[in-house]
Amino acid sequence: MAYLIRRGPCYYLNLRLPQHLFPRCHTLRLSLNVRHRQSALFLATALAQQVHGHLSEHPLADLQTLRRLCTQWRDAYPAPSSMHHSHQPIVKPAKPIADGPALSTLSKLYIEEGKRGGTWRTVSTFEVERALRDLFDLMGDMPIEAFDTQQARLLKERLSRCPQYFGLRPEFEGKTLRQVVESGGTHKTITAVTVNNRLRKLSAFMNWCKANGYITDNPLAGLKMMTGASKEARLSFDNGDLRTLLDLNTLQAEARKHPWRYWLPLLGRCTGARLEELCQLRVDDFIEQQGIQCLRIDDTHERQNLKNASSRRLLPIHPTLIELGLLRHVEKVRTSGADRLFRELEPVRGKLGHAPSKWFGRYKTKRGIVDPKKTFHSFRHTLIDDLRDAGVQDSLIKRIVGHEDGSVTFSIYGSRSPLKAMVVALRHIELAPQAQAIQTFMGSESNGE
Repeated sequence: MAYLIRRGPCYYLNLRLPQHLFPRCHTLRLSLNVRHRQSALFLATALAQQVHGHLSEHPLADLQTLRRLCTQWRDAYPAPSSMHHSHQPIVKPAKPIADGPALSTLSKLYIEEGKRGGTWRTVSTFEVERALRDLFDLMGDMPIEAFDTQQARLLKERLSRCPQYFGLRPEFEGKTLRQVVESGGTHKTITAVTVNNRLRKLSAFMNWCKANGYITDNPLAGLKMMTGASKEARLSFDNGDLRTLLDLNTLQAEARKHPWRYWLPLLGRCTGARLEELCQLRVDDFIEQQGIQCLRIDDTHERQNLKNASSRRLLPIHPTLIELGLLRHVEKVRTSGADRLFRELEPVRGKLGHAPSKWFGRYKTKRGIVDPKKTFHSFRHTLIDDLRDAGVQDSLIKRIVGHEDGSVTFSIYGSRSPLKAMVVALRHIELAPQAQAIQTFMGSESNGE
């Protein structure tokens, strides 16, 4: 609904925008350059109709684009007789800089086609939509042909200055992403890896536009920030780190309200699985195969996603985890009627591992491990290093951690999981010397409930 406000002698358009499209600022205010109420009401109504029409075709349009268009429409609108008293000059509409459909129109078609065809996982869909949102927040909407190599370089430069956690930090409330980027503030920016991930998803969108005949060349092709792989890589934990992080009494205290705080670090150490793979485990993922207690990493159920096909695997459960009561905990969750092992975890931006990742960062820092290159993912690197040091074949290590392996023996003919070989390999993985101390705690917890 559009309505008028008056400031001094002039009337202003005050247009309420759909809140689900503009959650941060859903009011469009624009001077009408009109002093007569009837003329202002006539013009405001016309502008409101054009805005709503534009949003129906371009739902990803940003507020700055709408304000620019409204200014053009206002200046070009034929004036009724009552508007001539305002002495407002009639300006011809600005010529579009290029023909063809707008980026927002094509992005909508791209997303709809990707969802219909099952092209992306749930997490990937969110990441594609976020990359497109960044494109429009930073560059605005424009005809596809107007987005050239110069615009692409400018996008990369602006992406590199985007702050971390833009939507969560209170100091950015009420500001657009572009306003923050252009403010010259000293905020912590997203990493080069993140910038390149966004550019890669936007380049895929441009490739789709090219394949569908909307453009002849992809201006984002090959565009990325230079990164130092060794500087960005995560580090393994040393033995001192493992003793500190896997101190069972400390984990017991951390897990008083959230059992996943106890089990996730132990599972990470004993399986080398990715955090998201562990967070999405279900009670029916714990099975027995060939007389061996196993956990299954799969994506057959809702809220289960895998990085790639090689991530689908069956792993023997480390005997220490069984001694610590993991299977008893699984059975207790199953008896409660829950499907997921860590049922209290809720997805944030499509990921169940969001809260555990934040907690583990705080936990390791509190325990004196402050190197930013040491994260939960370091458990994965540590397991791989330990298995290699023990002389385990790389092909078997890849099967354990879910890495792609090009060897003929395993990738083509080895569809059956080599569970017995995995059992032998995982015996080389030691947990912590305090394992026995916690059994009483886990047993009393189970008995007390």
